[in-house]
Amino acid sequence: MKNLSPLARIGIKAALLFALFNFLYVLIQPLDLLNQISIYNWLVPGRARLPFADYPESSFNLTLNSLDQMIVSHQIARPKAPDEYRVAHLGDSGVWGYLLKPDQTQAACLSDLKVHTPDGRVVRAYNLGYPKLTVVKDLLILRRALRYQPDLIIWSVSLASLYPGDQLDFTVIRAHYDEVKALIDQYGFNFPEWVQISPPTLWDRSFLGQRRAAADWLRHQMVGITWAATGIDHVMPVFVPPHPTNLLPDDNVLSVNPIQLRETRRFTPDDLALGVIAAGVAEAKALNVPIVIINEPIYRSPNHDLRYNTYYPKWAFDTYREAMVEAARVEGWFYRDLWDAVGSDQFTDTDFHLRAEANCAFAQQLRTALQEFWVSP
Repeated sequence: MKNLSPLARIGIKAALLFALFNFLYVLIQPLDLLNQISIYNWLVPGRARLPFADYPESSFNLTLNSLDQMIVSHQIARPKAPDEYRVAHLGDSGVWGYLLKPDQTQAACLSDLKVHTPDGRVVRAYNLGYPKLTVVKDLLILRRALRYQPDLIIWSVSLASLYPGDQLDFTVIRAHYDEVKALIDQYGFNFPEWVQISPPTLWDRSFLGQRRAAADWLRHQMVGITWAATGIDHVMPVFVPPHPTNLLPDDNVLSVNPIQLRETRRFTPDDLALGVIAAGVAEAKALNVPIVIINEPIYRSPNHDLRYNTYYPKWAFDTYREAMVEAARVEGWFYRDLWDAVGSDQFTDTDFHLRAEANCAFAQQLRTALQEFWVSP
């Protein structure tokens, strides 16, 4: 060291300090703590739905990988009012409200109904939907929602959200490897052997590997100011494709990965990722939080012999409905099949996205389900 120039010594010391910093960073993982902190519900109001954005710059929003940061920025993280009956609504992009404003979602419409419980509390529904068809994602969100004293959870599902082979292929799920792996080990979900996610590497756990996530945390706080001033969190795409009506002339299931059935052309409970729902019910029950499971509405073609829509041939969806009824009976779940509760002329770009007026009409169905639950034995 003595023979080195001052500049070289400075460079070596800086490299050693940076190596030490990264070593400590890997051990401590400060981003985990940072993701528990937010200006939302403090400096600015909480968001009405979880952060997600196709156009971040114009929607004053962005897509995050940390579910902890998502949930602490949401309205559900604020203190619970004494007269509030708190309902957390889980589901996919249809629940989130794609192509809709925050006050046009099913949860917002349910809150607007000012439903009262038998003991006089007012139902306040919180939109915890997120755009992806996988119940594992819902389970991860449910576990976080339980921190905020929900009185009940509505869990909207569909056949495509229950394919075992499609559960883990999602960035947000991969970002929570340790938690997902622990859940798989604990509950023994019936995923195919080839359905796996890779553990984070040493690089992934380093400061350099997490610099984008740290920058997203900071951007999420900064964009909260402009979001609070405008109320805009979702800008419509420049082009919204029309709902597909010319369906394929076959009866194959639309799925990302292969589907393995125990019986030919028939879904049984064992063919679905119902163990994930059972895990969510168990974790909620441990905190005395009940769950109402909803088979959500789908588009139904009026003139196709083999298919209901792009996703579902009739044989697949019909046997799935039978499987859900059987599973609910065996497990003792409170389940309502509302697959055809909305007219097929009330869908927008996909088989799951409802028009604003249809969402609020469907909220009436959710209210009925809650009222039936309150009087059920």
